[in-house]
Amino acid sequence: MSPVSFSRSVALLALAGCGTFQHALAPALPLSDAAAGAPLPDSILSRALDHGQLIVLATPVDIASAHGFFTPSFQLGAKETWYDVKLVVDSVAKGKLKHARSRDLGFLPSVLTPPAPFGKLAQNEIIVQYPAVTSSRSDWAAAAPLTLGEQAVFVFRKCYYCLPISGIAHGRGPYYKANPWIALGSGSRLPAGEWSRVTRLLVELDGPRD
Repeated sequence: MSPVSFSRSVALLALAGCGTFQHALAPALPLSDAAAGAPLPDSILSRALDHGQLIVLATPVDIASAHGFFTPSFQLGAKETWYDVKLVVDSVAKGKLKHARSRDLGFLPSVLTPPAPFGKLAQNEIIVQYPAVTSSRSDWAAAAPLTLGEQAVFVFRKCYYCLPISGIAHGRGPYYKANPWIALGSGSRLPAGEWSRVTRLLVELDGPRD
C-alpha cells in the first residue's frame, strides 16, 4: 500500500471511529407524534382504564432529558433514553395529582439526587416519565409519545422499581431503581375528544359488578 493510500485508510478509520463515538454519546430522541389508529372498542379501553392509576386530560408543556441519569451517557447499539415531562392537567378522572408532582426515585440517597427538572410546579402540573427507544424489541417500545402542546387523554401507571438508575456512578452494588409514571400500551394515550367516553366507562367500571 502506498503512503498516500495508507494515510487515506487511517483517516477513514479515524472518521468512522469518531462517528461511532458521537453516535454512542447521542441520546435516543422522543417521538413527536403517534399515528392515529381506529378507536378502541369499549371492552379493550375499559381494561386499560381499570389498570390505570392516574387518568387525566392534560397537555405536555415541557420535556427534560434524563440522559446520563436514568440511563448511561454512552450507549452502543439499541438505545434507551428517559425523559421527564411536565403536563398541565385540565381534568382528573382517576387518581390524585399529588402522587405525580415529583419524581419517585425509590431509595436513591438525596446526595445523589439531581435538582428537580422543572422547579416548583403549579397545583395542576405533574411530572411523568417517557422512554425513547430505538428498537421495537425494547420493553418500553409501547410507550405512548407525549407531544408538547397537544392536549390528550393519558392513562398513567406507576411501574414500581422497574427503572434502574444506571447513569450515575456509585460503589454500592446493584443500581438503585426508580418508580416512573408511564403511559404504556394500548389505550394509554387518546385524543382529547375521547374524554367523555373515558369518564363514562369509568363510571360503569365503578358500578355494581356481578
